[in-house]
Amino acid sequence: MNLHPGVNGFDFQVERWVNGIAGHVAVLDVFGVVLAKFAPEIWAAIFLALWFWPPYHRTRARRAVIYAVVAGVLALVINVAVSHLAPYRPRPFVLEPHRVHQLVQHARDSAFPSDHAAGSFGFAIGLLSAGLLDGVMALGLAVAVAWGRVFVGLHWATDVLFGALVGTAAGLAVLRARKRLEWLVDGIFWSLRVPDAKAARGGPPPAVCAAESDDHAPPR
Repeated sequence: MNLHPGVNGFDFQVERWVNGIAGHVAVLDVFGVVLAKFAPEIWAAIFLALWFWPPYHRTRARRAVIYAVVAGVLALVINVAVSHLAPYRPRPFVLEPHRVHQLVQHARDSAFPSDHAAGSFGFAIGLLSAGLLDGVMALGLAVAVAWGRVFVGLHWATDVLFGALVGTAAGLAVLRARKRLEWLVDGIFWSLRVPDAKAARGGPPPAVCAAESDDHAPPR
């Protein structure tokens, strides 16, 4: 065990448990690599599916996508600030190159904190506003991504735990500020031409109805 002032015994122990099984089961290796390497693409696919899932109008799921993206971006901004303030922390494959099973190539930059964990948990908490089931499934994916980053030898346990805390805090902050974000949600819906439910069903908007009623009203 190569001790380092920035890595504690808990990190080494979890790294032994999680990364120790890497390279022994091909299916598990593929699963871990996909989660660790392609998490941003997986989240993007989920957001696109929720956004374009018919019918195309202003649903709670589409609002949740906006909250999730805002929460994820906020979490990543916080992570970048923390990474510039925190001292350099070598990644597992850097500190223990002959012991760690590195399944994904990565730069030898600081491991702390995990951007993937922060972004994933921010996304997941934001998606809670779409519904409990959606949020729970998203949280399950976030946990899997955090596990995958440790499994492939890129992060220590406390890297992803801190990232998860940052992402959770960012997500809760965004959900609490939903009313203050109405301008953003309405602006995105307007710019992307997302109709409200009444317009999507074919009914004229209220302003048009009022104008038509005035046109057909008897003269006074």
